[in-house]
Amino acid sequence: MAQSNQRSIPVWLLALAAVLLVARIVTYVTKAEVADQVSWLTIEQGLARARTTNKPILYDFTADWCAPCHQLDAEIFQDVQFARTINETFVPVRVVDRKQEEGRNTPAVAALQKRYGVNGFPTLVFADPNGAERARMEGFRDAKEFERVMEQAR
Repeated sequence: MAQSNQRSIPVWLLALAAVLLVARIVTYVTKAEVADQVSWLTIEQGLARARTTNKPILYDFTADWCAPCHQLDAEIFQDVQFARTINETFVPVRVVDRKQEEGRNTPAVAALQKRYGVNGFPTLVFADPNGAERARMEGFRDAKEFERVMEQAR
């Protein structure tokens, strides 16, 4: 009888792969369930909505790699009360910087960053429907400071 040259995969390795796959799926589903409380719009959608509703715009300048941006998401934008106020009072627009990942930003993102002098993340800019800046918050700040800046922008 001839011996097989194939090696069998150890059972523990298959079990580990299955556990990691399940963990990945659970993480993905959990993230999907913790969807943003804020109803973020694209730049184009936000400008159109601000013009039709005459509401001020909240620009959230952010980046995927930015730890303080994720902290802002978790502590401010996932807060149901803050999210409700943002969605009712402002036109929320998320502006994601892709320079690190893709080497450049879209022309619309680059233009907004230049217009508002965004040099770091996170930066929140509150602007009237015509684009005039009303208030700004740079870097992560606590809920009390965010609320103060938001009130200033109303």
